[in-house]
Amino acid sequence: MKHKLVFPGDQLSTSEELLPGDGTFEEDGIIRASRIGTYVINEKHRTAEVKPATSTPVILSKGDIVIGRVAMAKEKMIIVEVKHVAGKSRSISSDTDATIHVKEIAQGFIKEASSEYKAEDYIRAKVIQVKPSVQLETKDRGLGAIKALCSKCRHALVKKSHGLECENCGNKEYRRIADDYGALDLEKL
Repeated sequence: MKHKLVFPGDQLSTSEELLPGDGTFEEDGIIRASRIGTYVINEKHRTAEVKPATSTPVILSKGDIVIGRVAMAKEKMIIVEVKHVAGKSRSISSDTDATIHVKEIAQGFIKEASSEYKAEDYIRAKVIQVKPSVQLETKDRGLGAIKALCSKCRHALVKKSHGLECENCGNKEYRRIADDYGALDLEKL
């Protein structure tokens, strides 16, 4: 299929033929472009899609799963620099600093947020609020630390049966970890 440049509002298809996909919307049974870009048909999902003509930055939304670096761990909150939104290949726009309040870290009671995460840890979290400030939570099993460094020698901590351990100096540490801790290649983000 020849790629066609389309503009917002352009008719792409009908709802009988395809479903509206990324970069499109449906209006009275007609699928239209919601942005300037290249019209493509996703054969696998039978959707009409418009790939952006420009590199549009990602805007955080409630419910997004994000990867972030802990900038600071305090008693009542963790300050996180959001680095990546799961499923998106573009950079994030707007304010990328977020916080996790101590009550949003786990299902149970946690006395101090700084006992769960440390500065420089990489975590996976869920966006629970965007305005006026970005708020995150890590209560689900797939959320939490995905990479942590030894607080003594700064080598990566490895998941062991008893918790996290530094294979360089033998230091043992605790973090609230995601169920796939250590499996994600952060270089590919």
